[in-house]
Amino acid sequence: EAEEARRQGVPYRDAIGQCYPAGMPMIMTRVHPISMIQLPTVVYMLLGFTNSMRFIYLDGRQHSDPDVVVYTYNGESIGRWEGDALVVHTKYLEPNMHFIDSGIPISDQFEIIERITMEEDGMLRIDYTMTDPKMWKGEWKSTKRFIRQDYSDIPESECLPNLNENLPSTAEGQRAIDRRSGN
Repeated sequence: EAEEARRQGVPYRDAIGQCYPAGMPMIMTRVHPISMIQLPTVVYMLLGFTNSMRFIYLDGRQHSDPDVVVYTYNGESIGRWEGDALVVHTKYLEPNMHFIDSGIPISDQFEIIERITMEEDGMLRIDYTMTDPKMWKGEWKSTKRFIRQDYSDIPESECLPNLNENLPSTAEGQRAIDRRSGN
């Protein structure tokens, strides 16, 4: 379906273009810069892709009680150190208008395990293992690498519908496409 929509030049599950949060894992898999601040009990991440903020708790806590947790687009991330690797378990991700890659939806059972390491050449490597027993069988694995650049700025990025009216994923953008195609 996504490939067909791309061939036709129409939007396919483009929630980000409609100003929904990108959420995990999308915020960690794009080419925008990531600023990381590590304290003894938490890693703060400010991500250039939609200016998302992410918290990875390192204080030994367990995940929240599923009966009272508030689901968010970045989820609840609990980390621990295994040698030189930061292993992060993220769950409780908001499934509403939350897609991976080319519009793959997630459910309230979606979880991510990340293994974050610094390679000898200075590259940051993140190995992802994603599961969602309601949406697919087995695990989805992926690896991303980032070049380390100290003292880089994270520019402000706001998603405002009036600034995105030209995007095919917005109602006005879709109407413009329809007008051009005579529909």
